[in-house]
Amino acid sequence: MKSVRLIFKLVSQQLRIAAGRAIVTIAGIVASACAVVWVVSGYDALVSQFDDNAGKYLGRYDVLLIPQGPPGALTFVNDELIESLRTDVGILEVNPIHQSRVTVTRVATPGDGDVEETSLGLVVGSRPPVNGAPPIAPILVATAASDPPYELVDGSWIDDDTVVLSSGAADSLRVEVGDHVQVTTLANQRQFRVAGIVQQAREAPSLVGQTGPRPRRKGRSPRDQSDGKQSGPERGDDRLDTTPDRPGTPKIGLPSAYVQGVATNAVYMRPAPAAHVIGFVARPTLVQLALRDTVDAEQFAEAWQDRLGQNSPPLNIVDFSRVRAGLKNSRSVLSQRAQAYAASGFAALASVFIIFSLLSMGVSERTREFALLRAIGLNRLQIAAVVVTESLVLAVVGWLGGLIAGYLLIVIGGQWMPSLFASGAKLGWTCLSLTAMTVFAGALAAAIIPAWKATRIQPIEAMASARMVAPTFTSQWRLAAVGLLLALSAPVTVFVLPLPDEWRIWCYSIVTYPALLIGMALMAPAVVVLTERILGVAIARLFALDPRLLTTQLSSNLWRTIGATLALSVGLVLYASTQTWGYSMLQPYLPGTWLPDVLVSFNPQGLDEAGTDAVRNTKGVAAESVAPLAIEQAKFDWGNAEAPARLKYDNAVIFGLDPAQTISGTDPLIALDFVEGDRKSVAQNLAIHHSCVISEDFAMSAGVSTGDTLVLIPPNAEAERVEYQIAGIVRLPGWHWITKFSGVRRHFVRTACMIFADRQNVMQDFHLARPEFCWMNLQPGADLTSIETEMQEIAEEFAVGNFEASGIGEITSYRPFARTTATQTVRRAITIRANDMIWGMSQLPLITLFIMSLAVVNAVIASVRSRQWEFGILRAVGASRLQLVRLVFGETLLIGFAACVLSLAFGLIAGWCGVGMAAYSRWSFFQSDPNLIIPWTHLAFGFAATLALCLVAAVLPALRIGRAEPLKLLQAG
Repeated sequence: MKSVRLIFKLVSQQLRIAAGRAIVTIAGIVASACAVVWVVSGYDALVSQFDDNAGKYLGRYDVLLIPQGPPGALTFVNDELIESLRTDVGILEVNPIHQSRVTVTRVATPGDGDVEETSLGLVVGSRPPVNGAPPIAPILVATAASDPPYELVDGSWIDDDTVVLSSGAADSLRVEVGDHVQVTTLANQRQFRVAGIVQQAREAPSLVGQTGPRPRRKGRSPRDQSDGKQSGPERGDDRLDTTPDRPGTPKIGLPSAYVQGVATNAVYMRPAPAAHVIGFVARPTLVQLALRDTVDAEQFAEAWQDRLGQNSPPLNIVDFSRVRAGLKNSRSVLSQRAQAYAASGFAALASVFIIFSLLSMGVSERTREFALLRAIGLNRLQIAAVVVTESLVLAVVGWLGGLIAGYLLIVIGGQWMPSLFASGAKLGWTCLSLTAMTVFAGALAAAIIPAWKATRIQPIEAMASARMVAPTFTSQWRLAAVGLLLALSAPVTVFVLPLPDEWRIWCYSIVTYPALLIGMALMAPAVVVLTERILGVAIARLFALDPRLLTTQLSSNLWRTIGATLALSVGLVLYASTQTWGYSMLQPYLPGTWLPDVLVSFNPQGLDEAGTDAVRNTKGVAAESVAPLAIEQAKFDWGNAEAPARLKYDNAVIFGLDPAQTISGTDPLIALDFVEGDRKSVAQNLAIHHSCVISEDFAMSAGVSTGDTLVLIPPNAEAERVEYQIAGIVRLPGWHWITKFSGVRRHFVRTACMIFADRQNVMQDFHLARPEFCWMNLQPGADLTSIETEMQEIAEEFAVGNFEASGIGEITSYRPFARTTATQTVRRAITIRANDMIWGMSQLPLITLFIMSLAVVNAVIASVRSRQWEFGILRAVGASRLQLVRLVFGETLLIGFAACVLSLAFGLIAGWCGVGMAAYSRWSFFQSDPNLIIPWTHLAFGFAATLALCLVAAVLPALRIGRAEPLKLLQAG
């Protein structure tokens, strides 16, 4: 007991002596814990709302009947079953609803200001939904219910001429009751007045994989409602239902709603106007059931589960318990959970480095003190306990302060900036446990090396100098050589070694990536010394100092400098690697210069020769460049062989074109960059033989080359097979996003590649009546909006007619549509979206960098404190106060430059390796030679922020040493 009191007394005394550094360390821990609270509180809020949201999701109903199958499959509930349900006396109400994907936009009014440009607004806007584009717009829900299924918070329920929006849809569209919205599909475009707004659950559950109709909970579900909006559709099988309706008849696959269950981001309307919008009868896609008070969900399941299981298609029974279970696995919850763990990892790193910097400097400065304690009887374990206790005391204070700061952030931030916590915020048990684990695990890890160093101090060292021993010149470069070899092991694993994909992923993740980080730490001494020698003179001249004062300061206190440099480098390396990886990965997706200016689709029937001539005669269009295209999306047939392991999707988009106009000639429409083959011979082969041109990334994924044959299955005649021999391989950067939003993905959401072939062959092989697409260039200065209007007029004149949809039959087209996809617009949209995502991923590294800058404060405080006698001598021989201040700033700036150099080198290596590894990961769908794009402007921002933080860190120590009197400084020695 006495030893415990002694340990606490020693710890408290040390914290009083080094109060400045202790306060800085605690501030760092507070900031780390507060960052965790900021991220994790959103997850806690979602978890606390499971019961509430499950009840709100069901609304005034108790049970949902959902056809089995992936969210992309289009299935209907048959009318006979619905009538049988209506005859069941235990069912109070049967509400069959139809859900279809539409595009919903707000109808502008004269008083509206400028609309903010967004990535999806550029490529989607008010155009019909297509396969490939994300289903972000509200889902059309057709219902005959006489009463609203959810609480009506404003206005009235629907009639034949109005719609009602969910609260989430109204918020995203910025629509109020009385405004008008425009609803667009491939079949029609109509405007409706908004009659009301209903509150729905904030989160939509994931119901994928729930295949049986057996509920797991007795009793009725809560029927209270609340506001909210759908967090996003769950991703399932990419393939839509392609059941043939009329073999040999051209048809397309309608874009799926991708909602399994009730849409929470919805626009409600009656079945009759819904049929006029979508072009076919709004048959039920799921059924909502309200049970009588004497019947619960389990009783209903026992009575109906056999019949529902034998129905075609089989139906799942979803009740309150299944909705609640689905909420646990929703995309929003999984995303918040991943962010919580990532934030905890960053905070743990911050805690380790900040506490380690204080403890290691304290142990080094207290060598004589620990030696005297050993001499008067303290054993090694007690010495270690002093260090560990000091670390835990700092952790406790910092953790409690972090919880308080986090709570204030939630309360104040939630009121002043609601968007900061989009899903709500709550300081729950997950916050408490993760912050505690983060802080205390970091504190214990940080204490290991300092405690070990303290236990190795011998009593005789009380008589020796307490100066730290820096590694010699030889040992520095030995460490650097080992570090360089470890760092190079990562790119060698990714780009050089011939390993199977699984082994490569394992080796990089478990062995060489950690080796890269260890290599960074081992190279830190050499980087610090080189930075000091190369930049020390320049910085000394910048601050008007004698170069001799700066060219030895870092190396003379090398361990302290290394600690501060590595602390800064943690966040800066992550930032540099994220920026490098993000913009390098973006490059293959940016539409390249090979693409013509505009791709236009004319739905539903395409254009004849007269229509094509009208396009050529459009003002602003380069008439000689107009190229009609026959486009189809077809599956591969690999025969008895297995599909290539790296090929993620089993279909391709085939572009049928005129080779003479588009590929050959002195000024071809598409400027292809050939990897295999040449322009002239390939154009001849396409025109004469059954040949094709494929993209380089597909050749790498499928392992094919020129001379190989691809076999395709025509969607309009699935019993047939079509063969194309590969005549050339080309680079097609950006083909993914051009096909994603242009409507060329006619049957499937995802696709493996773009293929070029002769137009006449494509039309004959895939049973296409006439071209539905045109590629063209524009004249200089042409107005894209005017051209889009002209194309729409051409579609309404020449593309009139109905069309067939897979799994549905004939679709009545009330309004032909021309979809204009401009290459420059897609490029701008991708850039906007990529910037948002990459900077979003960079937030935590930048926060970590800010927190780690407190370690620099500790290092500078320790440096100033240990050199007071030296500063006193400088003052005594004539140095001014301002010179000492500039000296502290210069030394701190050198630390910042050392961190920038180290972070740049290892950030680029890590980012480049990340680009290379993307080809082998299970989620990757693109193969290509890795591009290394260095975003110097963005990296410069991170480096400038680092240097600024270093200068801020030096302010207080510099002012303190500048205000000190020479005599007091000399007495400190």
